[in-house]
Amino acid sequence: MTEPPTRDRILQAGIEAAAIHGIARLTVGDVAKRAGVSRPTLYKHFKSKDALVAAAVEREADRMVKQVIVAELPDEPHLALSAGISAVLRVTREHPLLDRLIRTEPESLLPLILEDGGAVSLRVRSTIESILTDRFDPVDPVLLRRYADMVTRLVISYAVNAPDDPPEVVADVVARVLVHGGLSLLTPDPLDSEGATR
Repeated sequence: MTEPPTRDRILQAGIEAAAIHGIARLTVGDVAKRAGVSRPTLYKHFKSKDALVAAAVEREADRMVKQVIVAELPDEPHLALSAGISAVLRVTREHPLLDRLIRTEPESLLPLILEDGGAVSLRVRSTIESILTDRFDPVDPVLLRRYADMVTRLVISYAVNAPDDPPEVVADVVARVLVHGGLSLLTPDPLDSEGATR
């Protein structure tokens, strides 16, 4: 089996070291040692610790998005959104680095995740746009982008500040609100009641 390229080894070492020490206490020396490279070699690939951390978060976001994309999503929009959101929440909760940082160092992680137009939000939004396009055939690309942006912000918010409910429960409620509208959960549809005029 061939050894992964140096950049990949450094990124993996950075993720492992940050899961142990956190981002604040992470040192370039720790990462270089864990990756089996010298500090100058590490700096050839990443100009600073911040650049290394940003690249590691971006890589993990890519991996998480790929896990959601490869999942078999139903054709029905509510079920597809629910399954996709549930997968994101589950993967986030099970990720050792993200779980540790969300609990102990949110101030280090949140700027990387919440940056508007940043790598994480762009990847999540493009995935959501793809899911919606496959199921709705939207006619207005601007509305699609705005809707996907709203869903992205909700998903990221729930991922970094997860409620106690299981991911499947949260995902189902969010998907129902997004597909059917919030008020439909709280009030009966007058057209569905007996005696409604058709």
